[in-house]
Amino acid sequence: MSNAPKHPSSRNDLKRWDNEGGAPRSGHHRAHGASLSPTARHPALYYFNVRTEDGLIDDPEGSTHPGLQAARDQALSEARRIVAEGGLKGEDRRGWSFEITDRTNHPVLTVRFSEALETKGS
Repeated sequence: MSNAPKHPSSRNDLKRWDNEGGAPRSGHHRAHGASLSPTARHPALYYFNVRTEDGLIDDPEGSTHPGLQAARDQALSEARRIVAEGGLKGEDRRGWSFEITDRTNHPVLTVRFSEALETKGS
């Protein structure tokens, strides 16, 4: 995976993301293991890259969430859906994971698909 910053799609310019809060800019990184507080001051853009046995599938668009906890909740929900879809195709996807990065391509969270199955009731 490239370390080059990701960019919003052409329908969104960087100025718009800056004005809406976005994820931290380069050089202003959130400490690893940052708090997963349920509230945040500004929405942030996160990329949900999928790690499989065969490699990494990049998320080219990303999605905006009010904070890291909301991004984690979305990842868990999507992981359950992807595992179920794989089950219908006879594929075991429980070993996959989301490698969530901010808009500058810095990792902020990893969510194992198997974790989604453990927290199904939440």
